[in-house]
Amino acid sequence: MNKVKIRTVKRAIRGDQQAFSQLVLGQADYLTRTGHLYLSRDVDVQDAISETTLIALHSISQLQKPALFRTWLTRILIRQCYRRYSEQAHEVCDLADLPEMPTNLANVSVDEKLDLLGGLKRLNDGYRQVLLMFYYNGLSIHEISDPIGMPENTVKSHLKHGKSQLKTWLGGDYFEK
Repeated sequence: MNKVKIRTVKRAIRGDQQAFSQLVLGQADYLTRTGHLYLSRDVDVQDAISETTLIALHSISQLQKPALFRTWLTRILIRQCYRRYSEQAHEVCDLADLPEMPTNLANVSVDEKLDLLGGLKRLNDGYRQVLLMFYYNGLSIHEISDPIGMPENTVKSHLKHGKSQLKTWLGGDYFEK
């Protein structure tokens, strides 16, 4: 995080609501992409982001390391998404609610997207979370490790094992495309 952003975070910690708004608006695209990793419906993602923003606003004074603002905000968002996900777990996913595929999968068919999402849903939560953050959001292993509180070697292991399970379930030729 650059010095300007760290100063803005420090101002927000001291109660400057304009600085806080500036920080959250600067993270809007990131929060939306991250929310879609966990929730399929736009309305649920926006609700989770709204709740995250409120929680962050009320608790920013407790943030001790300004350089970790994004990580801190991501943790709050993930908790809100899990809460919403558990509330919505019984609902059936509509094709219109499917998350946008990463650019490297933009040309695959709807059937292939459904196969991939079905495979992802079969994975345990740890593998799925890491794969989604790595491939859908393009986060590095280090960027994944911090918000979810998982050692980097565990993130690497989850990536390897999750990909291996998906490859087995979907067939090796799926990944050759």
